Amino acid sequence: MKNYILLALAFFITSCATVGAVVDGGIDLGSSVIDSTVSTAGNVTAAALHDVSDVVGTVADATQDVVDVVVENVDKQTDEIQKEEE
Repeated sequence: MKNYILLALAFFITSCATVGAVVDGGIDLGSSVIDSTVSTAGNVTAAALHDVSDVVGTVADATQDVVDVVVENVDKQTDEIQKEEE
């Protein structure tokens, strides 16, 4: 009977250590997954904002070019009208 108690005690102690290792492994895995997810989401967000700012900058440059051309043409046409009136 004493051998059974010692065997049960040894089994219980190793089981507790195994359960503890599994719990610690689960905590490490969970924290790693959360850390990776947050890091990835942050990187994707930063990249998206950078791309959006590039697109906005490109649109602004293109719009400025169009406005410059329109201003030039209007200026030329008003100059022609002013010459005709003189």
